[in-house]
Amino acid sequence: CDSLALLNGRGTISNGNEPNRSNTNNNGNTCNDGNSGNYHGDESIDQITVTAGDIESGTPVPSGDFIIEGGRAYVTVKLYCWSTGASDTADIYLTQDASSPDSGWQFLASIPCPGGGVQTITQAFDVLRGTNQSIRVNFRYNGSPSTCSSGSYDDHDDLIFTVKENPNLTPPPTPAPTQPPTPVPTPVPTPMPTDANDGPPPSPGGVASYDEVLGAPKCSFAPSCDSGILLNGRANINNGVEPNQPNTLNTCTDGPAGSYHSDESIDRIVVTRASGGDGDLTEGDEVTITATIWCWGTGSNDRIDFYYASDASNPVWTQIGPRKTCPGGGAQTMTASFTLPPGSLQAVRANLMYGSSDAGVNKCVTGSYDDTDDLVISVKPNTASIASISEAAVRPSKHDDVQGAIEFSAKDAEADFLMKELHELNTGGVKPDDGSDGGKGKGKKGKGK
Repeated sequence: CDSLALLNGRGTISNGNEPNRSNTNNNGNTCNDGNSGNYHGDESIDQITVTAGDIESGTPVPSGDFIIEGGRAYVTVKLYCWSTGASDTADIYLTQDASSPDSGWQFLASIPCPGGGVQTITQAFDVLRGTNQSIRVNFRYNGSPSTCSSGSYDDHDDLIFTVKENPNLTPPPTPAPTQPPTPVPTPVPTPMPTDANDGPPPSPGGVASYDEVLGAPKCSFAPSCDSGILLNGRANINNGVEPNQPNTLNTCTDGPAGSYHSDESIDRIVVTRASGGDGDLTEGDEVTITATIWCWGTGSNDRIDFYYASDASNPVWTQIGPRKTCPGGGAQTMTASFTLPPGSLQAVRANLMYGSSDAGVNKCVTGSYDDTDDLVISVKPNTASIASISEAAVRPSKHDDVQGAIEFSAKDAEADFLMKELHELNTGGVKPDDGSDGGKGKGKKGKGK
C-alpha cells in the first residue's frame, strides 16, 4: 500500500501545501500539522508505504504476498529533515482498527533522521488481527514521542491499509511494547530488482518499476501506468536528485542547474484510458498522459512537449499536439491525449524546458534547467481488429490470383489511410521535426535569480 504523492508537503507551508491535509484519520481526534517553514527547507512527511515482508540485516525484503494477519510487514517513510536532521525524529504507530484509531495506537519505534534533506526510514512489525489497519507517522522537531505532537514544524500522516484475513489465526498477537526502545537509524532501502526479460510483475494499480535494460520506469499490463516517485526531481539538483536518472530510453541528459521545487522538474507521469474501465491498456484505446511538473517563477518561461513511440525498444518519437506553456508557477498538471497505435511495448515522453528549445532528432532538450523523462507501458493487441483483418485476408474467390491482388491493394491503401489518420489525430497536425527552425534565430537567455 503506497501513498504516492498524496501526503507530499505539510500543512499550508510555502510551495508545499499538503493535499487533503492533515491526512489523519477523521474517526480519531483532530491532529493538525504545523504551518511554519518552507517546503523542502523544513520538515515534512512526503510518502508512506506498507509492504508485506521483513527487514533482514537492515535491508527490506518484500515477500511478494498479501499483507496478512499474523504475518510480517514493514513501513517505509520518505521524509524531509531540516539541516543535519539531528533535531528531527519520526514516531511510528500502528492500530488494528482504523475505524477507532485513538483507542488502539501501538508504539512501534522512534527513529531519528539519519541526515539532512530527503531521507528514508523503515520499520518492521507484526501484523495485528483486523482487516482494516492504519499506520501513523508523527514527525517532530525536538519534543518527545507522541501520536500527535503540536510543534509548529511537526507533521502527522496516516496510511490505512487492508489486511487479508488469516482463518488459522486464533488469539491476537501480543501487542508491541508501549515504551519506546532505543532508536536506531535505519539505512535507505535497496530498490527492488527488476527482471530484465519480463519486467515488473503485474500490479492492480499499474505502478511502474525501474527497468535496467530500457533505462526507464516500466509498467506491466494494467488499466493505467503510473511512474509513482521514480521520476521525482531532476538530475543531481540540490535536494531533488532524480532516481535512476535520466530515465530516458535513448539516454537524454537532464540539465543540472537549480534547486528542487524552485526550478523546473518533471515529478510524475501517469497514462490512463480516457474512457476508464478495468481492462488492460489495448491498441486503439484513447489514452491521456498526465504530467505533474514544477514550473519556475510564474511559469510563463517554461514549456512542455509530449511524445509517444510505438516501440520502446527502438523508439521513433511522434509529437502529440503543439508545445504547451505552464499555466502558472510551482506544482502544475499538464495533459495530452493520443490513440495507442499497434505495438506491445510502447512509451511516452515529456520534455520540460526553460525557454523554447529545439528537441532535435532524439527529441531531447539540452538546456541547463530542462528535464526529459520517459514511461514505458505494456499494451495488449486489439484482437477484434486482428480477427477482422485475418478474415478478409483468407476470403475465398473463384479468381484467387486477380481478386487476391485487388483485395491486397485495397487493404494496403486502406491501411495507409488509417495510419495517416492516426498520425494526424495524435499529433494534432504537427509535422515531423526536420531539425530546422524556419530560419528564425534562437538566442539563449540566462536565468536571473
